[in-house]
Amino acid sequence: MTVFERILDGLAVLLVLTVARGLFVLFWPYKTCGWCEDRREHPRPWNRRRCWFCHNTRQRRRIGAALVHKVKLSLVQAYQEWRYGE
Repeated sequence: MTVFERILDGLAVLLVLTVARGLFVLFWPYKTCGWCEDRREHPRPWNRRRCWFCHNTRQRRRIGAALVHKVKLSLVQAYQEWRYGE
């Protein structure tokens, strides 16, 4: 196996992992907020402010979720323009 083949194998694995992560984030874009989770279990008087990460929704977006959402919207729009000729 040459060096070039090893580089191509590494790039193929990286591509598969990137696509798998994109699909995972597309279907499950939210996770529970770890910053305010401890505050719910152990409330203190100075911890009653809103969580600056999730704004008390108890859910926050995963890394890459906004980018995956934008890509999905772009692909849907491109398909509609191609399909309907706008």
